[in-house]
This record gives sequence, C-alpha cells and structure tokens, in this order.
Amino acid sequence: MFARLIKQKVQNTINAEENSSYAMAGLELEDSHVFPDVDEDLSAEEKAEVILKQMTLEEKTDMLGGIDNLAIKGNDRLKLPRVWCSDASAGVRCFKRATAFPVPIAMAATWNRDQMKIVGETIAKECRSKGVSILLGPGVNICRVPTCGRNFEYMGEDPYLAAKLTTPYIKGVQSKGVIATIKHFACNNSDYDRHRANSKLDERTLREIYLPAFKEAVKEAGVLSVMSAYNPVNGIFASENKTLLTDILRSEWGFKGFVISDWTSVYDTEKPIRAGLDLEMPKGDYLNHKRIQKLIDAGKLSEQDIDKPVRNLLTTFFKAGIYSRSLKNHDSPEYSDEHSQISLDTARQAVTLLKNKNKLLPLDKSKLSKIAVVGEMAKNTTTCGGGSCCIRSYDKVSILDAILEEAREDIDIMYLEPKKGRPNSEQIKKIQNADVVIVSVGFTNQDESEAYDKSWELPNSQGKLIKTVSEYNDNVVVILTTGTDVETESWIHDIPALLHGYYLGEKGGRAIAEVLFGKTNPSGKLPFTMAKRWEDIEAAKYYVKNPEKISLLRILGPQGKRWIRKIWDMEYGEKLMVGYRHFDTNNVEPQFPFGFGLSYTEFAFSDLKTNPSEISTEALEKGEQLTISLKLENKGAIPGSEVIQLYVKDVESSLPRPEKELKGFEKVHLDPGDSASVEMTIKKEDLMFFDDTKGRWSLEPGKFQVLIGSSSRDLPLQSTFNVTRLKQNADNV
Repeated sequence: MFARLIKQKVQNTINAEENSSYAMAGLELEDSHVFPDVDEDLSAEEKAEVILKQMTLEEKTDMLGGIDNLAIKGNDRLKLPRVWCSDASAGVRCFKRATAFPVPIAMAATWNRDQMKIVGETIAKECRSKGVSILLGPGVNICRVPTCGRNFEYMGEDPYLAAKLTTPYIKGVQSKGVIATIKHFACNNSDYDRHRANSKLDERTLREIYLPAFKEAVKEAGVLSVMSAYNPVNGIFASENKTLLTDILRSEWGFKGFVISDWTSVYDTEKPIRAGLDLEMPKGDYLNHKRIQKLIDAGKLSEQDIDKPVRNLLTTFFKAGIYSRSLKNHDSPEYSDEHSQISLDTARQAVTLLKNKNKLLPLDKSKLSKIAVVGEMAKNTTTCGGGSCCIRSYDKVSILDAILEEAREDIDIMYLEPKKGRPNSEQIKKIQNADVVIVSVGFTNQDESEAYDKSWELPNSQGKLIKTVSEYNDNVVVILTTGTDVETESWIHDIPALLHGYYLGEKGGRAIAEVLFGKTNPSGKLPFTMAKRWEDIEAAKYYVKNPEKISLLRILGPQGKRWIRKIWDMEYGEKLMVGYRHFDTNNVEPQFPFGFGLSYTEFAFSDLKTNPSEISTEALEKGEQLTISLKLENKGAIPGSEVIQLYVKDVESSLPRPEKELKGFEKVHLDPGDSASVEMTIKKEDLMFFDDTKGRWSLEPGKFQVLIGSSSRDLPLQSTFNVTRLKQNADNV
C-alpha cells in the first residue's frame, strides 16, 4: 500500500496529463520573431563573441540557470529569445498534441538505422512547429540490469548497437535545426537511488561498455548537447566530474556543444563550472548571479570562467540557427496522419516473436470462431513507460480495439478481465471454449517509470494468470508490454506463443494485431538478453537486493543535500560481463538470447567470405578495413526481414575479453525465394580493447573469428582472419 501511494505521487508529478509542471499536454508557445543584431556573414563562433562582449557579468550568470522548467533564459536588451527544451526520445512532450512514437528500447528492437533517422527527423519537425529547439534525448545508458526503471528509455545492453542506432537518430533530429541531447552522461544505469548511488567501476569497463554510444554521438553524429547524469561516477557527481565533462568529452573527443544538467542534479556552484557544466536546469539553484558573484569576490572563480559556458551556449544556438529564425516553423505540422503512420511503421518493425510452438501464429481467421482476450493490459494498453519519455497518446489504439478491427465480423471476441489473476467460473468456461486465448500482460507507466526501479516479476499476479489460463486452453498467446527483460521461467513452458511488445506508442495495439493475424511478419530482435533466473544475471550479484523496494526519502526527499543523504557505492563488479557478454562467455543458458527474434518465414545464411584473410596493424591504422560478404536467402513462403548480425571473437588476447562482441548488423527485406548479397566491414576500432594497464586503446596482432547469424546464440557462419604486426610498437593507438 505504501509503495503504491508513493508511485501514485510520482505519477501525479511526472506522468500526469494535466495540472503538472511536467504535464504531457500543458504548454503552447506564442510565436516570436526576436533576433540579435549580428552580421549574418560571421561564423557561429564569431557571432557568439560579438554578443558575449556586450554582456554584463550579471547577464552572463543569469543565462546559466533555466526558467519555467523547460526554457533557457533570453536577454531582452540583446534581443536573445528564450530557447525551449522538450522531453524526450519518443516524441515531443509537454507541448500539447504530439505523435507518440515507440520508446527507444522498441526503436532499438527494429535494428534499423534508416528507421531511426526517419523517426528523428519526424520528431524534430514537430519540435520546430511547436517552438521547441532542444530535444532532451536520445538516452543511451546501457541496460545493465532489467529492473532499472528507465531501461525503456534507452537502447539496450550492447554499446555497439546503441551507438549505431543513436547516430542516425541524432542526425535526423539535427538535420531539421533542432539540437539533440545525448544522455545521461554517464553510468546512470539504475533508478533505484539515482541521486546517491555512486557508480563505481574501473576505467576499462567505463570505456568499453558505458561510453561508446556517447563517443559515437559526439564524433560521428556531431551531437550539440550532452546531459550530465544524476549519479556520482567513481565518487564525483556527474555534473561536477571534470574527467567526464572536460578531459574525455571535450579534450579527447572534441565536443563543441554545451553540457546541460539533468533536472535538479546540480549540487554545488564552483565544482560544476570548473568541471565543464554549462547550464543548470530547471533553474539556477546553484548557478545563479548571487552565488557566482560571491565566488568571484572570493577569488575562487573569474569572469573568464563564466565566459566559457556562456560562449558554449551562444555558439551552439547560433550554429543550430536558433538565433536567426522565428520561434515556430509553420510549414511543419505539429501532428499529422503521416507522422502517426511513421510511428506505426516503427512499431511493426519492433514487435518481437519469441516463441511460436507448432506455428500457432499467425492466426488463421478462416479457422477461428471464438477468441478470448484476457487481461486489463489488452484494454488499457500501456504506450510508454512513466516519466520524461512518455508522450500523451491522443490516437491510442489498444490491443483489444485492434484485434476487434483486424478479426472477421463473425469471430466472437470475448474480453475477460480476471481479478487478481483468478478467472471466475464463467470466465473459465469462455477460456475453455475459445479457439485461441490471447493473454495481454505487462506494466503500467506507474509500475515502470523513472525515479524508481521496477520489479523483476510481472506485477499484479499476471504470471499466475498466465498459468491459470494455460490450464484450461492449449492455444495461448502471451503478449508482453514492458520496457525490457522480465521473469518468464515460471510460466513460459506452459504456453506455445509469446510476443514481446515493449511500449509501442500510439499505434502499438494495431502493430500487435497485425502480427497476430499475419498482416505483418515480425522482424524485431531483442536488444537485450532475457534471463531464466535473476541469479543468472551477473550484474545482479552486485546490485541492490530488492530493487523494487520504494523509499519516500529516495524518491521525493531532498536529493541534492549532501548533509542529509550520503553517497553510497554501487559496485560494477561484473565489469565487462553485461548481458550476452556474460551469458555467452560463461556458458549460462538464457531464456532468449540477445538479438533473438523469430519470423513467419525462414532465412538461410551462406557463402561467407572474409577479405583479406590477413591484415597488418599498420594497414588497419591507416584506415584499411576487412570486407565481410555473405548471402542471405528467404526460403519461406512469405516476405520477411532478417537482421544479419556480425560478431567478432578475439582468439588470442593478452587481457581477458568477452567470448564475442557485436561489431556489425544489417536489416534485409526479402520476398519469398529471393536472396541478397550483403557486405559489412570490420575496422580497427572493432578489434581493439582498452588496456587499463597502459591507460590506452590497444590493437593486438593475433587470430580473430567472424561469426554471422541471427542472434548471439545462432551463428551458422564462421571464418577466421589474422592480424599481423610489422613493427614492434604498432599495437598502441
């Protein structure tokens, strides 16, 4: 009861659709045509300097704290307009009607770079139409454990997959003049106690697992904004962590944009400024004129220290075109049927078929007269997890409504809503008489939300419901609606068919129904490993004992007060062994492996070639690559899409490495009987590891294996190649 009340309080604060500073439907901006007086022929950097030289110290310090929860302050004297932000990666939140897209974990399940770019472009168009210039996404924190309440907002457990899907999304957003914000930098892999849990990990783990997606966003996508995390990293809060914000982000990766704090995640004034934080949100509790002036007077800060963050903000806004255009773009729709169709197309590609015993799916309408649809989730289908990634769904299509639309009129659809997992006698009779039973289970956006962790088991006795239904009917299809892995071992062997539906946005129910009846051939692939037991997850050994346990102080108490709430260590003792790296290296059998997903057709892999079969470290350092070619054939009777997954195994390494790591993927659509020749490449970065004994990335000579297939556990094609060293020192880069 107590936990439910706390969750309801959070729901009312950050998930409410009305009467909330975080409301999904609240704001409508008036158009503005205010522009600073600067020579348009100047570069963005030069324009920023012109404005900066005109600013008083108070005007500079005033710009470092937000206003009205989602805005960056303007300057009337210098004709600088306010710059508005919006959550988050699944659409434009807080500014009235918007398209509700599948959440990022569902986007990741598409394994489709092209679709990610289209989604990014579409969300950015809606941003511009509403007057929003900064999108507070995408999120790329690694799914370390399945109970993290915010996993649905990220892109899975693998750094390579997250990096390669994030880049086209960011490019899509920024191509329309909207600033993307990669978040949360870094190691925000738990919402159990996100303000106090110190992510304690070694540098190799940080570099190989938790930083690659951020690095790719900066170096390849050119992201213009980075959001610091709530949590400390190795004892220093992310918002004041110089190693992260300056040494790595700016000096090493060459980041040129601005660093924005997560909301209420600044805990000091001097430390964040010296570390490289540029902007405190949602307001300047610590970064304000009074506090900064006091430090300047004491000689602890100088005006030049304040110039740096202001310069970063101004330069980025000029670079994105924000200061040379009207607030709104009236040529871009705030919402449209076309955008809704893109949401549906994304959802279709995300749905993942995990089990299909005796080919129960797709359902043959001509052989059905009665279908029982069981579970409240079918009628009130959750479209998003709770918090800043949740977009209000104006045109929500539930699973039940979509089944009613998709089925023939003469099929009797019986909706049943058992209480506490116990069907009554009348409901049992309907279950027994049904040709097939569809059980819809999962989490509401109160059960799975930012600010706290979710449970490992299905809530509200839904696991018991599945087992009970399976006792009365052999043809049971279970549909999961949740953001990540969940316990299935207690009921998976009792049912023949299972679909993972993630949170699919406004048209998610329709995507599910189309897969059920065969209008859409499922092509989603798991962006995470599904475990049989909680104990099988290596990271769980170092995680909190009861992650779903709720504390009022942890969630709603004074988060930034060091003297009230002490930092505590969350050890990353599993090191590199996150997800499939652990399961495959230590030969632990998963329930469903990383990259897994079935289809209604059959694909065959053949003709693997690796060229060259031997390459030197010198050649790789000069940019030469290996070309991996193969053939994929659709040997079934219907069109379908397969994700070709390329893993690399380092056979001879001086330091321990995972059994294999994802280093390439391509989604290919084929008609029945058709085949395609596919080429992928391997470059030096795909073969390197971080040598923490030397503090640098290392490219070692030796034997490597290429493994190709449809999941981390189904890799029918394998070949080897050798990396040679021509010079003694060629292994260091």
